[in-house]
Amino acid sequence: MTTTTFGFDALQDRIWMRVHERDQTVWLTRRMVVVILGPMVQAFENATPGQQGGAAAPARAALEHELALHETAPGQAAPQIRAGRVPPSEDSDPQFRLCTGINARASNQSMAMTFATASGPLELQLSRKGMHLWLRGLAMVLKQAQWGMPQALPKWLDAGLMPPSIQALIDKPWPQDPEGG
Repeated sequence: MTTTTFGFDALQDRIWMRVHERDQTVWLTRRMVVVILGPMVQAFENATPGQQGGAAAPARAALEHELALHETAPGQAAPQIRAGRVPPSEDSDPQFRLCTGINARASNQSMAMTFATASGPLELQLSRKGMHLWLRGLAMVLKQAQWGMPQALPKWLDAGLMPPSIQALIDKPWPQDPEGG
């Protein structure tokens, strides 16, 4: 399983993505993310299995996203999305590893992405579940970056990380203390 970490560098005004298995970091500019995110999400939605059931691609992707975040297959570890302040690796020069182009191919089984940089391409092959986690991680760091993306992210991508029943308990208002304290 591929593990990626996203972060935002306010000084560079760039998002970085580290692929741990390859110990490589790629830097993404605001312009690159604005240009690629919409078409990438749309291609991913359109490749979501189940079109014979008649549901629209965004609805199928929303259901698959919910399952990707909350269901664990027997013998597999639960998906992990963690927030942290881990900086990119020392050798991740923002100019040398700056992403200059992305080629993405979606299928009903996986998503393949190739990030072009001056140091050579970085290829990332993710299962559909892995891609849901990847997109969720990117969406979380986009909120941190506060770039004010011109196109809204799909609602399914902004869904909470906890199962709805637990999230409802967290969101529930606290009872008023009759003592006023």
